[in-house]
Parts: sequence; C-alpha cells; structure tokens
Amino acid sequence: MAVGPTNTETRFDQIRAVPFVRHLRLIPAKVGDRHASPVLEITTPRGKHRLPLIVKRSWFDRTMVNAVISQIQGERKAAKGDGPTVTTGETLVLAPYLATPTAKSFIDAGISFVDEVGNIHLALGDEYNWTVIGARKPPRPPQSERLTPAAVQLLFQFAINPESARWTVRDLAAAVGISKSKVAELRLQFAHEGVAWAHGAERNPDANHELRDRLVSGYNQILRPKLMLGRFRYQEPSVEQFVARLTHDAGAQKIPYALTGGPAADAMQHFYRSSEVPVFLNLEHHHALRLLPDRTGPVILLKPFGDLVYWREFEGKMLAPPWLVYAELLNGSEPRAREAAEELRQEFLK
Repeated sequence: MAVGPTNTETRFDQIRAVPFVRHLRLIPAKVGDRHASPVLEITTPRGKHRLPLIVKRSWFDRTMVNAVISQIQGERKAAKGDGPTVTTGETLVLAPYLATPTAKSFIDAGISFVDEVGNIHLALGDEYNWTVIGARKPPRPPQSERLTPAAVQLLFQFAINPESARWTVRDLAAAVGISKSKVAELRLQFAHEGVAWAHGAERNPDANHELRDRLVSGYNQILRPKLMLGRFRYQEPSVEQFVARLTHDAGAQKIPYALTGGPAADAMQHFYRSSEVPVFLNLEHHHALRLLPDRTGPVILLKPFGDLVYWREFEGKMLAPPWLVYAELLNGSEPRAREAAEELRQEFLK
C-alpha cells in the first residue's frame, strides 16, 4: 500500500519522539509488486530495524482486528518455514484510532502500532519496547466510512466478480438484490472514493486494501445483523452428519442454500471445523429441513441477498463465495477461525 505524507506524518512524528529512536527512513514498496509493503527503517543506538507497514484508513472493529492479526500471523508462519524465526514487532500498523481493547489485542499478538491520537506500541526485538495506550477521544470517522447494507452488498459483488463493475445497472441490481437507482448512486460514490472502479475505469492499486477493510468491517457491523434470521438446532449427533443431511435434503427438495463460515472453509480446504453452521437459507425452508428454533442453536440462518451468495459446489455442498466465507470466519473469536480465514485468503483471495 502506498504511503503518503498527508496521512502518516503525524504518526511518524510520534515514533520520532520515542526516546530510543534516532532516525526514520521510509522505504517504498517495490514497483509492480502488488503484494509488497512499504518498510519503515528505524535507527536506534544499537542498530537499525526494518518494519513492514500496514496502513489502515478504516476504523477497527473485531473483524478488522482479526483480519490484521490473521494476516500477520500467516506471514510469520510462512517466514518461519523458510528461514529463521520471526521476532515480534517486525510489523507496524498505522491506524486512525485504536481503542484500548484493540491495542491490547495487538500487543498480545506481538504487533507494533501507532495511531493518530497518541496510542503507540513499538517493540524492536528484545532490545526496545515503548507502549502508551489509554482512553482517548477518537476522531470522528469520515462520511465515507458510514456504509449502508446496500453499499456492503454491492462491494461484495465487485470483490467476488471484478468484471461486474462493467455490468449494466440493471444486471447489478438483479445480482445484488437492490434497486437500480441505488446501484447507480453507489457506483458513482465508490468510484469517487477510489474504493471500487466505475465501468471502464482503472482502479487505484490501494483500492484492494481499502475494499477488503470495508468488506470485513461492513459485513460485521452493518450487513450481517440485517441478514440474521435466527438460530436453530438439528437432531443429528454431529455437525458433519447434519451438513450431509442438509445437502441431501436441500438438493432433493430443490431448496437453494449456501454454506459459509467454518463448514464452507472445511469443504474448501479441510483446515478448520466449526461447531456452528452459518448458512444462507430463506427462513420459510426451516420446517422442510427439520430445523428447530433455538436461541443458542448451532445453525445460523442468514438471509440470501441476490444471486451472488450461491457460488459453487465443493464435495457436493453449495458454498458461498470465498469473500463471504472469509468475512464470516473473521466475525468469530476463535483463534483457529482466524487461522482458517488467513489460509482461505492466501489461496482464494489474492
């Protein structure tokens, strides 16, 4: 992600004010490598440390925190496999604001950070550590951060099928399940903000990062609560047996459904098995599939929106698109779910 002086200089000044920091040098990302990150070289009395930067413009919620932690831990795991163990503090997150619980989550994960209001954690191996966190009044989020459910649905469409940005308004409305006028309005808004491109226009490479941030945050805060139809339980003794019966009965009765979250990740990669079964399924079908209402049940029914939720079959199971599976995994709090999200991102979302 490109780093400009307008949105980082304040945070760099906070790093310069740390007692053991003597000098900073920003090393830009390699041109043409969309996966490369800029690096901040920090000179201390004992030498130099180079920290890859993750620059975020979005406000952090639980899913954003999970996304960043899972990405960094995945990169550490890959680096450990190819060479020496990676030390904590090798990545630096620049953010608008980090509330105390978020800051503590990053500290526990060994991730350095600095925000615009003075919260900072800078860990350089075992030699230096500087931490200042506390309750601060966060700056007001920009207007562009205030997404609506319709906006999140359209963003998912663009992420799942980038070519759909060149579709007609009518086709997009049908695919996403919102009105044509709302599609036209949102597409112009996204193009103006640089989050998603208008038809025929090129997109800024940084839009990939911004789009992912808005997707995971918008799904958790805005879209998922709207889609939530309720919790249910099944009669089978295990998740695997229920999913097998769901797949068979839905197919026999021609009931549209799409697994997401843990069961979908398991079908795609066999990396993680969840005790919960989130599934896109209209409420009217719960009787036919012998699902019983239960406020603490493991089956989570999510209302389908448009055709994009039905992606493809894996092992005979209809799954939601990887972007929706990824966002659902990050909605949970299990560390294993975060690992599964990163495995999914590495294989399906690059």
